[in-house]
Order: sequence, then structure tokens, then C-alpha cells
Amino acid sequence: MDIVHSADGTTRGQQLGGNAIYAAAGARIWNLRTGVVALRGTGLPVGWDKLLTDLGIDTEGLIPVDVPASVTEFFYSADEERTQRVWSHAGTGAAVPHLPAETGEPIRRLRLSADHVPERYRHARGAHVGPAHGDAQRALIKAFAPDTVLTLDPYPYLMAEATDEELRLLLEPVAAFLPSHEEVRARFPDLAPEDALDRLAGFARVATVIKVGRRGALVYDRAAGRRHAIPAVPVAVIDPTGAGDAFCGGMLAGLVEARGVLETVARGAVSASFAVEDFGLGAILRAMPAERDRRLRWVLERVQ
Repeated sequence: MDIVHSADGTTRGQQLGGNAIYAAAGARIWNLRTGVVALRGTGLPVGWDKLLTDLGIDTEGLIPVDVPASVTEFFYSADEERTQRVWSHAGTGAAVPHLPAETGEPIRRLRLSADHVPERYRHARGAHVGPAHGDAQRALIKAFAPDTVLTLDPYPYLMAEATDEELRLLLEPVAAFLPSHEEVRARFPDLAPEDALDRLAGFARVATVIKVGRRGALVYDRAAGRRHAIPAVPVAVIDPTGAGDAFCGGMLAGLVEARGVLETVARGAVSASFAVEDFGLGAILRAMPAERDRRLRWVLERVQ
């Protein structure tokens, strides 16, 4: 669950959130049937199941556990810089740029494994592996069939601590590696995102993308050996929470439909543009195909 504190002083929450939910919603914009594999703690907001049903997200992979659901507080500045409050036993927490490897929150001590992936998910056309501990990400990757298209978004501490060889082994079966600028800075604090992209370009099989917020995204197309800049769609930003995850879902939708690297990343930008237009998942739920397609054309006309 998310609690969002906007730069204008507005606070909204607790609302349904999480990396996997936003990624599934971002893919659903492109008419894919989506499901989620995640641990479902107690105390979720009233109506969470109806919201996921309305979004067309399958919930068989939501594993009930008898600990409270994770709650994350996000604080945004006027330039959309973000800090988040880490859970503590005392209930106060501390504001940090990103989650550390361990927060003490009971549900975060649990790990997803391959056994949590429903059998009918294992031959999905595509799967996005969201931020999780490295051992959980490796287990989830192995749960899917060899022909499943995989994308992966890392935790910042994984980027900071993994060696090049460890990162290469993790990403060997992955089609697209999708870190945010925040995650990239954990590994390359002194590099511009363009230079960091050059350092990461060879890891994923198809594309490496760095999400750079209002600037959009930087992408390296491995087959073409070229770097491109994909603009963000100009919309009124209400709540940036989940935009990067929705981007990942949109990208996965493009990859499984073999749309080519540039259109694939453009789809991610479009999914992210809907995510930021309201608190929670409301704007994604209201996204209409005609507006989706208009935004896709706008992005593709401005690729650099």
C-alpha cells in the first residue's frame, strides 16, 4: 500500500500500490491479459479486489500471508524528487532516497520463490520481474518457460552491490533491463545517465533502458547498436508513484507483440503517462484506446 505526499501538500492514502500491480496495469493498457505474483499481506484497502478485477488483472498469483501488507510513504518535491519513509518497529521510520536491503518490515523478510508462480502462468508470453532481492529474482526467472519474454527492474542496492559478473548472470535470459535513474545512480553515482547506459548496454539480450522521469527514457537497442532518447508524454502530473512500473508493463506489452525496440519503449512511455495523471490506479483504469494510440503516435514522432 502507498501513502503519497505531493509537493503541493496533498496527502492521499492508504491506496493500493506496489511494483507488480502498477506493472500489470501498465501492460493491461495494451489489452494484454495480466496476472500478478506477489505476497498479499493483511489490511489491504477496502475494494482492492474489485479494483484489480476492473483492471482485468488476474489474482491467482497473490499469495496470502498472515502479516500486515507493506506500507510505503512517498514524499515528492516540486521537481518530482522522491524520498520514502522506511518502516520501523517504533512506527516512525526514516526518510531515505530508496529502500535499503533490509527494512525490518515483516512482509519484506519473506521471499517469493518459483513455487509461488501458478502453473498456468509459467508459459506466459512475457513476465516482468520487478524489484526484489536478487535470490528471489533469480528464482522467478527460472520459473518461466525458456520462450517467455522477460524484463527486469532491479532494487537500488542490487545495482550498488552486484559485481558485473553477477549482474551479467542475472540478466543473461532477460530481454530488457529497465532500471530507473535512481537505481543507476546507486551503481554509477558520478556518471550522467547517457554514460551509465553505455556501461550497462551489453547486459540484456534486446534492450537496456534507463527511466529518467520527466525526460522520458534512454534506450540502447542492442541489435542496432544505437542509443535513443524517448520523450515523456506531456501530461498534468498528479502522482508520479508507480510510473516507472507502469512503464515496465507497457514495454513488456511491446516486446511480447514484437513491436520493435522503439515502439516498445514508446509504449512504456504511454503507460507511464496514464499512471501519473491521478492518485493510485484511477487514471490507468480510465485510459481509452483512442487516447492511448494518440499518445503513442506523439512519442514515436519525437524519438531521437
